[in-house]
Amino acid sequence: MDKVRHSIYMFVDLFGLTRFEKDCLIRFTLTVKKNYRRVPYHNWTHGFSVANSMYTIIKRSPKSFKPLECLALFIGSLCHDLDHRGKNNKFMLETESPLAAIYTTSTLEHHHFNQTVTILQQEGHNIFGKLTSNEYKQVLGNIKHCILATDLALFFPNKAKLTKLMDEDKFDWESMEHRLLIQAIAMTACDLCASAKPWDVQVETVKVIFEEFYEQGDAEKAVGKSPIPMMDRDKVDEQAQSQVGFLSAICIPCYELLNRVIPNTDKLLDGCKANLDRWKQIVDEEKKKNEAIMKRKKEEEDGEEETDTGIEEVNEEEDEEGEETLEDIDDECINNDKDQGGDGNT
Repeated sequence: MDKVRHSIYMFVDLFGLTRFEKDCLIRFTLTVKKNYRRVPYHNWTHGFSVANSMYTIIKRSPKSFKPLECLALFIGSLCHDLDHRGKNNKFMLETESPLAAIYTTSTLEHHHFNQTVTILQQEGHNIFGKLTSNEYKQVLGNIKHCILATDLALFFPNKAKLTKLMDEDKFDWESMEHRLLIQAIAMTACDLCASAKPWDVQVETVKVIFEEFYEQGDAEKAVGKSPIPMMDRDKVDEQAQSQVGFLSAICIPCYELLNRVIPNTDKLLDGCKANLDRWKQIVDEEKKKNEAIMKRKKEEEDGEEETDTGIEEVNEEEDEEGEETLEDIDDECINNDKDQGGDGNT
């Protein structure tokens, strides 16, 4: 319930209540919470966390986005994973999910937006009821854009376009196309905000992320498919390396680009870099540990090739180097004993 209260506080702090009804806002927020499934990661806690991250960006850079854009960004963040099933788009398509039959691209993201609209259409839930028809249309269209942008498959082309604009010094805040690009990157940045959290939060979040991944991997194995290593619970020792790859290839580039356009977002970049360093350290430690184990194993295997005692035994006959044999020494001892007057007995 604390997350519900804080969500309402963030909304009121950003937009006030002049054009919004308090009871409607409370009802809407409670229903949004209820329609997040109890999956390990893509649940209400994640939805709240993404909204909180977007709230922080808007508060620290109040002039970057227009009021209606801010409204769409915040609500889009809060609702971006509504009714998530804990499985990705690829799984939906390969298992011929009914959702995949309805939405052939960005399957889950289209569903999340559809769920948002459905909630808004419930009696007493339309928080945009006091907006004009044009404003309502604009906000709804923008929310759709924001939620669809959380499909990582769209991040790469969005990143390429915005990077090109920045490199050529052609980014223009007055261009709607350019504004939509930075909104999309901001949504991805907030969706990945767990990668920039303090280390203890990052570690705990990674645990639930991988538990959800492993559940999908189990489901894939159940139908005879081989999951990718990241979703195979038999390869849990690859988690740290997986995080290094994910943060390096996706999160860091996203935050670097966001920070180029909106400089006040540098803390996201700094936090992610700090976590990346920690994951790299863990990978290095695991590598050294594995190398030590392999070295010890090899030494043990090499030792087994020798005799148990490690002592070379004598042969009954003279060896190749002409050393004395057991029989030679025995005869010599007896002869010496006789020469000294002994009887051969002790």
